[in-house]
Amino acid sequence: MKKSCVLFACSIMSEDRLFVLDQFLSSFNNNFSDSDIYIGINYACIPQVEDILINSGLSIIYERLNDESLYTYSDASAYQIALKLLNKSNAEYEYYWFIHTKGAVNSHSDYLRQWYIDNLINRRLNIENLLHTQGYGSYGLLGLEYNKDRVYSETDVEIPLFENILTDTLPYTHAPFFYIHTMYVICKKPIKTFFNYISDKWYNTNLNRYYFEGVFPFLVSRSGNIPYLSNRCSMNKLDLAPLIENWIRDNTGTSRKIDFESYYEFDQLRP
Repeated sequence: MKKSCVLFACSIMSEDRLFVLDQFLSSFNNNFSDSDIYIGINYACIPQVEDILINSGLSIIYERLNDESLYTYSDASAYQIALKLLNKSNAEYEYYWFIHTKGAVNSHSDYLRQWYIDNLINRRLNIENLLHTQGYGSYGLLGLEYNKDRVYSETDVEIPLFENILTDTLPYTHAPFFYIHTMYVICKKPIKTFFNYISDKWYNTNLNRYYFEGVFPFLVSRSGNIPYLSNRCSMNKLDLAPLIENWIRDNTGTSRKIDFESYYEFDQLRP
């Protein structure tokens, strides 16, 4: 069994942004040449994408979204396709890397894309070692606090992740923070819980465009796992440590101090 796989959401809408795809494929060749890569090609992607993927030298499984009614105008619909391919494969992995073509639609995220390649993809071995040794259910670099007084547009589909309905399968409330930028790593147990919970309806539903940023990562905490956040400071400059540690105590009945990797304030597009 391969140790890891990549769920790759591809949204290349113009030829002048093909270099973004090349950058990610190069980073996959450097870091995930031993892994399977499940690729959802978003609706309206340019036709050259498939040939580039086929010639990448990687172990890839891909599918293009042709149904406009499922297009979310974000990477959510491409992630949806990638998860469908993963489920069809019946393959299991220890670590599931969620990566998308950041900056493929506009240039203002060019810095951010390279930052994620350097600090997430290129640190694969360190991140997987941290997850293995510390027992966390997921890993993300940057976060934003959940505001219980705010009305969010995010909505659940089949599996109640945003809504805190406690069950034997989903025994914890959701974490008090979101991963931002929709790139993270999730371990095996939460992914198995997800696939056991949903039906074909999930793959045929037009998801909220922010589903994979504002809903899906709650899968980790709701299924009884502790999500790890690398940077202690939120995008709003709030110290997230007390929120996370209080959430752990409330859900597990035990105390645990989080050993964050960093504590710095950051701009959303230039961490």
